[in-house]
Formats: sequence, structure tokens, C-alpha cells
Amino acid sequence: MKINVHAGHNPDEKIACGAVGLIKESTQARKVKGYVIKYLKAAGHTVYDCTCNNGTSQSDVLNKIGRKCNEHIVDIDISIHFNSGANDRNGNGKNTGTEVYVYDKSSDSYKAAENICKEIAKLGFTNRGVKTRNDLYVLNRTAPARKKALLVECCFVDDKDDANLYNAKKMAQAIVIGILNAFDSGIKKYSTRKINTFNVKGEKVGSITKGTTCNADMYRFINGYLMAHRKKNDNWVKAKYIR
Repeated sequence: MKINVHAGHNPDEKIACGAVGLIKESTQARKVKGYVIKYLKAAGHTVYDCTCNNGTSQSDVLNKIGRKCNEHIVDIDISIHFNSGANDRNGNGKNTGTEVYVYDKSSDSYKAAENICKEIAKLGFTNRGVKTRNDLYVLNRTAPARKKALLVECCFVDDKDDANLYNAKKMAQAIVIGILNAFDSGIKKYSTRKINTFNVKGEKVGSITKGTTCNADMYRFINGYLMAHRKKNDNWVKAKYIR
């Protein structure tokens, strides 16, 4: 796949930066974005970083992100943000959670958006679900956007319970699994070298030779590694070794 990824807004402490609370949106969105790009590239995909770090205003930031996105013909466009408005800096024992926006329910990105919500919810966040918006720049102004873009609101910057639960690497892993299970499952791939196979606990159960068919039906992180499940054989292989 070819994928656009960007962190929303200018960097923190610049004009048009993101929300600031217990979490700084612009800083953490860039951390999550970095991990997302790393993992998607490890899975063999072409990823373009369309983040803007030098906007002169909010509209300039959006225009620059849009221009970068429109330079590439991609399968999906991912915008990473953090939400605000919970007004719960002391914590009430319940996090406010995560949500993902798409242009409408017919968007090609809708399934990935659903998956991302479910994967982030597995981390303990409240699943606020997939929502539609036709007024957000990244969802209606980039070339493939109305069908292929999604905007992730990872969690709330002003909720202590969200902040305590949040981890950039785990958040990125959830986003990546949501994307891969929507777009990359069932595609015929082959091992690029002799590799080990594992069970769901990450224990070695065997090996396969170079060129072995690896039709992954799902992806998961096991012991920190991005793994692909071979349904026919019911074992797991490291995703970086199949193409």
C-alpha cells in the first residue's frame, strides 16, 4: 500500500499548535505518527510523512498538509490528533476515550476507522465510535480524501484518566493494526528468507523456507513484534519478512 500519514497542527509553542492540557497534542501526535510510520514501513508499505512544522497560521498549516498529501496517490490518508473538551484534569475514574472521523459511511476508510476504535479500546479507552464530518479540511480537501481519509482523535488531552492510560507506542500499534487488518489482510505474500513461525504467545513452533506462501488474515503485536497470522497453518510470522 501507499499511505499518507501526518500529525495535526504546528509544533507546540508555535502559532496554530494543537490543544494543550495534561497532554500536549502537537508533541504527542508527532510521537504517535513516528511510530505509525515506522511500523507501516516495517510491514513493507510506502509511507509519506505529510506533517507541517512551519505553518504561519491555522489555514496555512492545513493548506501545506493538503498540498503534501495531494502530491501522492495513496490508498489511505491518516491524520493523527488528540481531543479536548473533557475538562476533567483531576480525574473521575473514567476516561473520555477515542473516536475516529471519516467523511461519510461510504468512505473506503470506514472499516479501518472502526478497527482503529476497537484496537484503541483494547488499551482501556472508551470507544466513542466512528463519526462522520464533511467540514474537516483533511476529510474533504485532499485529493483522495472523501473516500480514503480518516482522522484519529487518540484520546483527550484534558482528562487525567486518559492521560494516565495513554502510551504513544501502544497507541500507534493500535492504529497500525486497525489499518492493516482492514487493508492488508488476505493479500498473497511470500517469505523473503527462511523465518521462524510462532504461536500466539510468541513461542517458536517451527520455521518456513524462503518463498513460502504467507497469506496473512490478521495482524497483531506479539512481544513487541508486528506479526502476521497464517490462517491455513495457524501460526504467526514477523511481518517484516513477508512481501
